[in-house]
Amino acid sequence: MRSTLRRTFDATQNIASIQITNGPAHGNVTVNPDNTLALVMSGSDYSGALSFDFKITYANGTTETRSAALDVAAPEQDAGWGEGKHYMLETDAQGDLVVETGDNHRKVYVSGSDGALTAADIAAREGVSEGTVTGKWLMDHPEYGGSEDMALATDVGMDLWDALLYPSGGTPTIASHWLMFEKGYTYENAGRLIGVAASGESPLHPLYVSSWGEGDRPVLTDPIKIYQLESQNVVFDDIAPQGGILSLGGENIIVNNSQVSDGGGIINIQNTEGFTLRDSDLSHILNPAQTDGYWSGGGTAFFSTNTTGILMEGNIIHHNGWEDDYLPDGSTEGGVPPTMFSHGVYLQNDTSDVTARDNIISQASSVGVQFRGGAFIEDNVFVDNNVAVNMMGGIYESQGDGPIGNFTFFTDNVVTSGAHKEWTHGAVGGRTLGVEVKAIDTTLLDNIIAHLADPDNPEELARKTVTHDALQIRNETVYDDTIIYNWAGGGWVSPSSVTDNGKVTDTDLADQTTIQRFAAEVLGQDKATIAELMEAILADEVDVTADDIIAYFQNGFGVEASGNGSATSHRFIPNALADGIRWDNRINWNNEELPDNGDRVDLGGNHVQYGGTTQLDDLDLGGGALYVNSGKLSVEDTLASSGDAGLIQTINAGQFWTDGYAGNQVLTLQVDGGRFANTGDVTGKTLLQATDGQTLLATSGATYKVTNGSQLIIDGSDARIGFDGASSGDAKLQMQNGSTLTFKGDADGFSTIEEFRSGAWDQAGSPVKSSVTLDGTLRIDLSDYDGGAGSHTLIAVDELLGQLDKIEFIGLGNGLDADLVVDHATDTVRLDISSGSGQGVTDIIDNVAPAVGPVVSDLTDDIGLPTEDQVWLLS
Repeated sequence: MRSTLRRTFDATQNIASIQITNGPAHGNVTVNPDNTLALVMSGSDYSGALSFDFKITYANGTTETRSAALDVAAPEQDAGWGEGKHYMLETDAQGDLVVETGDNHRKVYVSGSDGALTAADIAAREGVSEGTVTGKWLMDHPEYGGSEDMALATDVGMDLWDALLYPSGGTPTIASHWLMFEKGYTYENAGRLIGVAASGESPLHPLYVSSWGEGDRPVLTDPIKIYQLESQNVVFDDIAPQGGILSLGGENIIVNNSQVSDGGGIINIQNTEGFTLRDSDLSHILNPAQTDGYWSGGGTAFFSTNTTGILMEGNIIHHNGWEDDYLPDGSTEGGVPPTMFSHGVYLQNDTSDVTARDNIISQASSVGVQFRGGAFIEDNVFVDNNVAVNMMGGIYESQGDGPIGNFTFFTDNVVTSGAHKEWTHGAVGGRTLGVEVKAIDTTLLDNIIAHLADPDNPEELARKTVTHDALQIRNETVYDDTIIYNWAGGGWVSPSSVTDNGKVTDTDLADQTTIQRFAAEVLGQDKATIAELMEAILADEVDVTADDIIAYFQNGFGVEASGNGSATSHRFIPNALADGIRWDNRINWNNEELPDNGDRVDLGGNHVQYGGTTQLDDLDLGGGALYVNSGKLSVEDTLASSGDAGLIQTINAGQFWTDGYAGNQVLTLQVDGGRFANTGDVTGKTLLQATDGQTLLATSGATYKVTNGSQLIIDGSDARIGFDGASSGDAKLQMQNGSTLTFKGDADGFSTIEEFRSGAWDQAGSPVKSSVTLDGTLRIDLSDYDGGAGSHTLIAVDELLGQLDKIEFIGLGNGLDADLVVDHATDTVRLDISSGSGQGVTDIIDNVAPAVGPVVSDLTDDIGLPTEDQVWLLS
């Protein structure tokens, strides 16, 4: 949703500052550094009357209070802006995924070599019959398949893999197992890699299918299928799934650093929430049919429908759906011809929250990419496609759909060489068409569409007799500064396709800035073709990225690149040309570049969606909100929220790590997934609520103090909360006077504050020395508890210290009694619920082992027995 607000102030005085005194009921309003106001409605579906109040302070010290009243219209695009909520893990310094293992983890190494262990080999080693060596048997003999030296033959390895996924038969276990194929081999009949409902332990601890060894990626000829029941948290990495990947329903799937090529398999993702295609090659994919001696269909490399949270990043998508030796009449005597129904990428109009970044899409059968549902499209190169790209915003007249999709932001992309593939058998579709925009209120910023044909090649120019527009805009845009240059072929040319928009200052340099000259330079040749360049990139003979090509064209056309990487301090300023909320959108930053490792960031009170991997020195929320959806954001020095209270939320696979917090403003931490980790000293005022994911209150050497007025709320039984670290240092939780610790029960019970293996460190368990110091109020909320009689451990640590000032029970009743056991002998706090009178009778017991414990009176000050000034409340 786009909102523009203009207010008239006293022009005779200089404004020193503006303060929001009463924010809007929907959306968020902030003050920019130049004292303009930014009202951002992205992420809200509200339309209607809206108001907020603010105070102006002038340079002479006088103040003025104003109110703003406005009417928020419904967005022209029904789905508003995509928020960049994707499934993505942390990456290391080389850009590789950091894949952690959970509690239920085994590695299965498989090899296609002659030395791989067969069932007969294992039977001979063990002195058992070959029929004894089953998947179940191998589960009890983890040495087999557990290392590269003990890699299994394909059939044996898959038997073990299936047994690990389904240890009890038809019901899958939740696990973070790894299936590793040796490189350099082709694996036929490997079977179903991801069985019915097979899922990873969590977004941070997925099922992982990858490779080991040296050589080419392992080729898997069978299709990888996720269907029947949904699977969640699955990562495919560094493999060659020649049979393609199909998901008919799932959540959190990544295909990374993989190769789908020279086969009939495609990437087909349907009814899925969270799909990432990253650093992968999709090339020469063919999936045709034959009828009466003619080809029909060619195949689309990547298709998706009814899927949200799609991330396409760093991929090469080349020459899919057709063959060079095709005959125009489509006869099977030649290769597979192009068709208007085969594309590089086809994202249906019901896809949403799509991000496409740093991809090279070239020589597609018809359209390079169809973004039919709208998208965030940045830093891509579209080369030699019949139609480079279209953005439809969900509009699909033949299906009766209007603008049901997201807004589209199209920035810093390059479109060059309009393909002119022709055939006579069937509909041709567009030729030499650059960018088609049917979406409403699209932003086109700093894009280049240039050189329909190679100006150094008169034959190519003459051959391209059909010239479609460089840029077709069918609905009103918000902004468009696209450079269009020399989009001309051998036939009639639209005047709008030749103009340089008056933006090209050096036409001689622009004439020489072609993809063919770039290819020749990179390949070290006098002349080179697009095909030669792309095949060299695919073969890793040259190191060329989309950013390299874009930089080459921007230099040639005088386009100033966004940021130069020199800034170390960054202020978030919502830009009205786009979403106004995304961290990964560089126009939302004052320097138009993203914060990098070691930088300082001020969010300025804005609400910001984060995804990526960044290690900051300092982060100031400025009273704003930070939503960490994916990847890992670390603050190595100072975390602050100047001016007002701030919020940090982690969800899905998002991680937030901080070296403590000492601010005076309340910092709200909501751990609804992913991971929050404190590596320093938290001494400021906080409200932490953990409902899911992992909460590392303290790692090795760290302390989390719940100070006077602060709260720690553990909501339900799904949260992992407590301590872990790389070494045996102290990890402390310290309640202080006036603090509140709340345990909320649910149908399955309560979560426990304890040491646990987080997976952040590759070790068997947690080596830290954990302690909890009790003080303040312990509140136990049984309002949603439905577990009946039972015992629940609330705290289990190495050392339990201190004493509580107050205990409150909420919702205790329904014929139940409760005993709270504070046990300093076992360093636990336990809640025992039993059948009772229904009056909520509660006993407080401080249990000391009599054989080793001193008399009770001697322990009062040390371990916290109830004293006469302590209050136990039931409500």
